Amino acid sequence: MKKTLFAVALAVAGFAAVPAAFAQSASTPTAQQGWYIDGDIGYGQINKGPYDSKGDAIGGIKGGYRFAINPEMSVGVEAGYQYLGRIDARYSNDSSLRSKLYGPTLGANLRYNFTPKWYGEVRGGAFYAQGQGLTDSYNSSYQRFDRTRYYAGVGVGYNLTQNWSVGVNYNYYDGSNRNHGVQLQTNAYTASVEYRF
Repeated sequence: MKKTLFAVALAVAGFAAVPAAFAQSASTPTAQQGWYIDGDIGYGQINKGPYDSKGDAIGGIKGGYRFAINPEMSVGVEAGYQYLGRIDARYSNDSSLRSKLYGPTLGANLRYNFTPKWYGEVRGGAFYAQGQGLTDSYNSSYQRFDRTRYYAGVGVGYNLTQNWSVGVNYNYYDGSNRNHGVQLQTNAYTASVEYRF
C-alpha cells in the first residue's frame, strides 16, 4: 500500500512540474468543463493472500462534472460503479472459492491538458467495497463483507474530438476487510472511453 500511495504522490508532483514545453498559452484554453460519462474495461490483479498474482477481466462506469480552474487544468467530482472480477484461489479451481469484489465509488479527479489533444489525470476517493473471498490465514474460511475503503489512480488520454476521448489508466482499489482477514486489494489496468456533454 505504501508503494501505491508513493506512486500516486509522485504522479501528482509530476503534474505540478510539467515542463514549459507542454504549457499552453492563456489565449488557447484547453481545460474541459461540464458533464461527462466514462466507461472502462481491462484487467484486475490481486497480489496478496490466497489470490496472489491472480487476475480477471474488470470494468466500470462513472460520470460527473468538471470545473476549469485555469486554462489547462480542471477538477472534477464523480460517482461510479466498479466491478473488479472473480478470481480463482491459488492452487484451486473450485468456483465456490473465487473472490468477488465490486461497489460504488465517489471521488474527485484533477486533469491537466499538456496539449489540446493530450492530457494526464490523477484521481481518488471512497470505494464502498462489497467483497467475498478466502481469509489470509492458516485455517482460512470464506467471508463476505462490505466496507468503505478508498481508491486512487493515474491515467493519460487523447482527445479525439471536443466531446470524445480515449485513455489508459492504473487504479488501486483497497478491497480489504482486515477484521476478517480478507485481502482483495486490486491493481486495475484499464482502457477507457469518455464522452463530454
